[in-house]
Amino acid sequence: MKYNLEPQDKLQDKLRDVLGEEMFNVCLESPEKATAFGWLFSFAIADFDQKQGISSVTSNELLKAKEDLGEEFCLWCSRNYSNLRNLITLLDSYVNTYEINKKNKEHLNHLFQRINSNNYKARAVSLVKAYKKDQPTNLIDLFQRINITLVSDLKGIFSQRLCADDESDLRGFMGWLKEDLMAVLCNDLQRLFNKPRTFKLMRSRAMGSTLHEISLDLGITRQRVRQIEKTLQNHFNNYVATFWPHYILSAFAETTTYVSVNALEEYFGSLSDVLSYCLKESDCSSLQWCSELNGFIIGDGHWYSLLKGYKNLLPEMLDYDFVDPLIHEIMLKFSLPISFKDTKTVILSGYSLSGKVYLKNKISLSQMYHAVLERFYPNGIELYNPSEANCFRNYVRRLFGEVNLPKNNRALDVRLADFTILCDRRKRILPSGVKVSLDLLNKIHEAIKASKKHEILFKELFETFKKELLQTSNISNSYFLQGLLKYTFADEFDFTRYSLKKREDD
Repeated sequence: MKYNLEPQDKLQDKLRDVLGEEMFNVCLESPEKATAFGWLFSFAIADFDQKQGISSVTSNELLKAKEDLGEEFCLWCSRNYSNLRNLITLLDSYVNTYEINKKNKEHLNHLFQRINSNNYKARAVSLVKAYKKDQPTNLIDLFQRINITLVSDLKGIFSQRLCADDESDLRGFMGWLKEDLMAVLCNDLQRLFNKPRTFKLMRSRAMGSTLHEISLDLGITRQRVRQIEKTLQNHFNNYVATFWPHYILSAFAETTTYVSVNALEEYFGSLSDVLSYCLKESDCSSLQWCSELNGFIIGDGHWYSLLKGYKNLLPEMLDYDFVDPLIHEIMLKFSLPISFKDTKTVILSGYSLSGKVYLKNKISLSQMYHAVLERFYPNGIELYNPSEANCFRNYVRRLFGEVNLPKNNRALDVRLADFTILCDRRKRILPSGVKVSLDLLNKIHEAIKASKKHEILFKELFETFKKELLQTSNISNSYFLQGLLKYTFADEFDFTRYSLKKREDD
């Protein structure tokens, strides 16, 4: 950069104007004080920058010029005219930058004052998405970095350093906010559905009426009903693609991730039914219907896909006491953006509470019995014992509510026999309660096959393997071994009360 040199006295006058008369004289008389002043000046600039949010480019150049001063400040003032002029020019530029920055902030503050107060409680990031749509912007990152949550928080951005692009985006965004956005959206929808017959048709469709029913009501053909609906839906889809109203709705909604139908009813009254119907039929990729939450998910909805996939893997029956810990685990696993209550609602949709368990479908008595045995009788149950049978009935009712159960213990035992294993005299256990290795079971099977006897007593077989069974399994008697063999090899051997028989083809 070149400068036109002026007489030394004029340059000194300019420097005197910048530094002040007293400091100028001090710097001429004392190089040490000039150096100290230089450092103080640098810290003052840095602090000034931080408070005013001014770009550091100018101040960095100024600090670099200051480093040239050092202890030879007096000689520098008298001999280095160009550098002195450079310093003065930089100081002028610095002051100009401050003035420009001050005016910009005043303009932003003016725009903030003009924001419609009905927009204050809306979420700023959601509104930025509606404002910018697919256009690139740094405002979202900026808002998240400095904790701008609501529109009313925008006032806190004036103390931040903003690049030209961010400042331009912010001006446009705040100018857009001068309108009551929900009122604008409501007016747009009213214009879209302004024809009474069209509105009646779409509302009838929203309420579940068929094309045939509407055609009879309006006196037109079903094909014409379909054409009107398709035309209006196309107009609506174009409106969504152009203005992204779902993000405006999201900004004002109770949650950040979805807009409930109840909220639409509150905002739009009689229009809400038609709006909900059109939103469900919309082809917008950043909008999807969630029946579990009775609302529309805004954004990519990836969390919803994960949640539904996990839900499909859950069993038909969930223990009531197990559900809340399960929900907490799911929320941590997927870092869900929805509340505990909403997560629980999604997971339990399709389940019904019956006593102390949630059921996907209506279950049979056998399934109820199985659940009770699994929970309360891991070591088996003796239903011929009257007190134990009554206790079993109480457990069934405790889990599943008032259930009509057979009063005859024999009837209970017959049903249990379909899916349990005999484990002692008149005692049964679930197959999952049997603890025996596959190797030992195969060994017993091979011994049966190798035996020359056609019929083998269970007591005899138990005595043969008694030591191994007692040491490595929970099979403690011949009845238990009988039950296990019958459960495992029913298709291979014939079973009597006391023995098993090989079949003739063996």
